[in-house]
Amino acid sequence: MRSQVIFAGIIAMVGAALPALPAVADEVPAPLPSAAAEPTPTGTGVVPTDQFIVKFKDRDGIQSADRQASFGRAARAAGVPVQAVRTTATGEDVIKTERRLGTEEANQLVAAMSTDPNVEYAEPDVIMRTQETWFNDTYFTYQWGLAHNQGGILMPIAWDINQGQGSVVAVIDSGILSHSDLNANVLPGYDMISDSGVARDGNGRDSNPRDEGDATTAGQCAAGEPASSSSWHGTHVAGIIAAVAGNGKGVAGVAPKAKVVPVRAIGTCGGYASDIADSVIWAVGGTVPGVPANANPARTVNISIGTVATCPAVFQDALQVARDKGAVVVVAAGNEGIDASQASPANCQDVIAVGASTRTNTKAYYSNYGAAIDVTAPGGDMRYDVLDGIVSTLNNGTDRATTEDYYIKSGTSMAAPHVAGVAAMMLSELPALTPAAVEQKLKATASAPSCNVCGAGLINATGALRNVEEEALVITAGKPSIKGEPVVGRTVTVDYGNWTYNSLAQWSRQWKRNGIDIPSATDYSYTLAPEDLGTAITVTVTAKMNFTPTASATSVPTAAVKPGLLSAVEPTLSGSAYVGNALTVDPGTWGPEPVELSYQWYRAGTLIADATEPIYTPSDPDAGKTLTATVTGTKLAYGTVSKSTKPTAVVVTADKAVSPAPVVFAEAPYMVDDNYTVPATDGVDYQINGVTVPAGTYPARGQVKVTAMLHAGYALARDAAAQWITFFSTKGPEFVAPAVSPFKDVLTTQQFYKEMSWMADRKISTGWVEADKSVTYRPLAQINRDAMAAFLYRMAGSPEYTPPAQSPFKDVLTTQQFYKEMAWLAETGISSGWTENGARLYKPLTPINRDAMAAFLYRLANKPDYVAPPWLPFNDVSASQQFYKEMAWMYESGISSGWRDAYVSLYKPLSPVNRDAMAAFLYRMP
Repeated sequence: MRSQVIFAGIIAMVGAALPALPAVADEVPAPLPSAAAEPTPTGTGVVPTDQFIVKFKDRDGIQSADRQASFGRAARAAGVPVQAVRTTATGEDVIKTERRLGTEEANQLVAAMSTDPNVEYAEPDVIMRTQETWFNDTYFTYQWGLAHNQGGILMPIAWDINQGQGSVVAVIDSGILSHSDLNANVLPGYDMISDSGVARDGNGRDSNPRDEGDATTAGQCAAGEPASSSSWHGTHVAGIIAAVAGNGKGVAGVAPKAKVVPVRAIGTCGGYASDIADSVIWAVGGTVPGVPANANPARTVNISIGTVATCPAVFQDALQVARDKGAVVVVAAGNEGIDASQASPANCQDVIAVGASTRTNTKAYYSNYGAAIDVTAPGGDMRYDVLDGIVSTLNNGTDRATTEDYYIKSGTSMAAPHVAGVAAMMLSELPALTPAAVEQKLKATASAPSCNVCGAGLINATGALRNVEEEALVITAGKPSIKGEPVVGRTVTVDYGNWTYNSLAQWSRQWKRNGIDIPSATDYSYTLAPEDLGTAITVTVTAKMNFTPTASATSVPTAAVKPGLLSAVEPTLSGSAYVGNALTVDPGTWGPEPVELSYQWYRAGTLIADATEPIYTPSDPDAGKTLTATVTGTKLAYGTVSKSTKPTAVVVTADKAVSPAPVVFAEAPYMVDDNYTVPATDGVDYQINGVTVPAGTYPARGQVKVTAMLHAGYALARDAAAQWITFFSTKGPEFVAPAVSPFKDVLTTQQFYKEMSWMADRKISTGWVEADKSVTYRPLAQINRDAMAAFLYRMAGSPEYTPPAQSPFKDVLTTQQFYKEMAWLAETGISSGWTENGARLYKPLTPINRDAMAAFLYRLANKPDYVAPPWLPFNDVSASQQFYKEMAWMYESGISSGWRDAYVSLYKPLSPVNRDAMAAFLYRMP
C-alpha cells in the first residue's frame, strides 16, 4: 500500500452515505419536502400608519384651542377623526387617526394640514421595520444553520450589510463539479494532486479541478476499510459557502456573491500533506514550482479535511505564507470526538479551527473539542432527523459524476464553510482586515458557548458584519475650534466640530505654538504658559481607525496670546495703630503661583519713603493720620496687579494704648447663682450683642460673650485681650436618683426615671397633687407651650423678673397661669411666638413639637456660637428645614439622638414632646 498522509474523515467519515433531498431536474419537477410557506421578507413597501407629525411655525404663540381647530379642519377634509397624543422632544405635535391610512388617504390628510398658514410642515409618522434579506431558493427553509433561530448564525440581517461581493474563497478539497446553483460563482481553480493514482484523471497536477470522484473498494486504502462511494465533498462545501441565492432553486450560500476558487487536493484514499500545503500557497497567490500563478488569489481559504496527527511542519510553513499574504484560513476541527489538539490541521497555528454545533446549538456528538477550538458553526446531527443536517449542492453519481442534485450531510466539514463564508463577507466589507482581526471579531461577536470546550461559541454573522461595518466607516474630519480667551494662565479647550466617526475611533490631540508641537500638550484642554505670550495657538485633532485612513484637522489659529491676569484678594492689616506698635500686611492668596510681591506703605495717602516691607512700625510723624499698605504682584508674561488695604484707625500716641480689664465669670453649682462681672476701663466700652453694658455684676445663662470696644483716640495695646467668652452649665451638680420615686405614676425602673426625679429635685416640675394627696408626673402626657415656659424659667433658676402690665401676646392674659414665665420667654428672646393678622400669639395650650423644642433649648443656652453641618444622620430632617441649625445643635450636643429602626434614623421633628422626654432633654443640657 502506498505511503500517504491521508486527511480522512472529512471525505468519507464527515458525510457518509446520507439521504438526499429530491432531485431538481428540469424535465421532472420534484415536489418540495414540505408545503410550508416561504418567509415573507420584511422592510419592503410602505406600511399604512395611523399617526402624523405636525410642526407649527410658532407653537408657543398658538393657543391649544387653535391647534385643535387646525386638527379638526384637516380631519374633516380627510374624512377621518384625529386627536393629538403627544409632543416630541423637538416640539412637533403627534396626532393619531381613528384608523390606519393608506398612501392616498395619508397624502390627503398631510395636504389638508399643510394648507394651514400656522403649519410649517406635516408628514406621516411612518412605520419602520427591521431589514432582513430572505431568499426564494427551493430549500432555503431547510437551511436552519443560516436562520434566526437557536442554532442559526443569523444570516438574513447580515445579508443586508454584505453578501461577499468581490471576495474570493479557496476551497481546498476534492475538487468541484458543474452545478447550475454554483457555476456562476466558480472561478478557475487547479488540480494540485501530484500522484496520478490518487488523482484518478490519468495524470498529475493540471489546471482542471474537476472532482473525479473518490470512491474506493473494500480494503483499497487500508485493510478492513469498507468500500465507499464518491463523496463529492468539495462541491458540497463550495455550495455552503457560495451557492447562488435568490434564483428560485436549490440553496443559498452563506456568501452568495463571493467567488470560489476550487483547489483539488483530495482524491482516492485522501491526499498528501505536501499537496495540500502547496494548495494553500497557490490559493493565496504564492509561488508553487511548475504551477502557473493563481489569477484570483484568495483572502479566505476553507480546509474541510484532516486527520489525527500533529501539525505537519510543511503545512505550518504553508499557513505562515497564507498569514503573510493576509489570508484567513478556516479549518474543520475533525469528527473523531476527541480533543482537537490531536487533530490536524485544527492543531496548527494561524488557523480558525471550527467545531460543529447542532440545530439546538449544542456540541455535535462527533465534533472534536478543547482549547484548540476557536468557534463553532452549524454542522448538524442527523441521528434522529435527516433534516437536522446541512443541505447543499452535490451530485447523484456513486463513482463517477452523473446528474447534479442537493444532499444533506453533517460534520465539521459543513461547519467550517459557514465560518469561511462569513469571513469572506467581512473581508468584502473591509478588505484591510487582517486574519487576526477577522478571528478576533468572529470570537467577540459569537454567542455564548454551549459548552466549556467549544471555543468562543456559535458565530453570529449579523454581529460580526455590524462590527466590521462600523469599523469600515471612513472618518470625515470636521473643523476643530478653540474655545476660551487666549490669555496666559487661562485654559483653552478644543471643540472637535462635526466629524463623521463611530465609537471605534481612537482620538488624539496635539496643541501647537506657531505651528510647532508643544511637548506633552495632548489633552482636551491646554493652559497657556508664559512662553505662549504673543504666539498663535492651534490644535490638531486626529481620529484613527485600525483599518481605514486616519483623518486629521487643525483649528484656525488664535489671536496672539495676551499677558495673563493675576488673581488677588484685598490685603489686610493686623496690629493696633499706635506709635511703636508693629503693623503687618497679610497679602492673601495670589495666583497662579509663584507671584513676586512687593510692598509700599502710605501715610494719609502719601508714600512713606523706604517703607517697603510687609511689617511697618508707626512713628511720631504717623500720629493723627491713617496708614495703608499697597501690595503689588508681578509675574513673567502676566500684567502687574496692585491691591491696597483698608486704612487703619487714626494712629494714636503710645500713651493712648490701653489693655481693657478682663471680664470675670463666676459659675455656681446652680444656674440661679451664675454671674459675670463687667469692669470699668478708661477709653473702653464693654458690649454684649452690640449693646453697651455698664460696669457691674449680672446673672449668667448659657453662653456669655463680652467684647471691648475702644473709644475714638484709643488703641488696643499689644497682646491685650478684647473679647471674653464662656459657657455656663445648666445642669448643676451630679445627681443620684432617689430609691423611692417622688411621683406615684413613675417607677424607679422606668425609662427617664432619673431625669424625671431630677426635675422634681430641682423643682423644675412639681407635678400634680391628686385627690388622694399623691403626686403624679404624667410622663406620657404631651407638654404644652405654657408649661414649657414654666419648665425653662425654673431651669434658669427662676430669676428675679417682673412681668409687664400688658401681655406681649394677644392670646395670653396677665392673670393666666404661667403668664410670668411666658412673658419672660418673650423678653429673653427664647420664644417670639407667631404673628397672625397683625397680632402676636403664643398659643399656650398647643403641644410643643420636637423642632420647636430644639429652638427653645438653643435659645435658653443663649444661642451659643455654632455652625451646623451640611447634613444630619436623620432621614426626616433637611438642611433647608426650619430650625435645622437648632436640631443639629441638639444632636451634636448629645441632647437628642433621635430614633433608629432597622433601616433609617429619624428625628421626628413634628412630633409632640412628652413630659418624660422633656425631662431627658433638660437633664442633658450642657
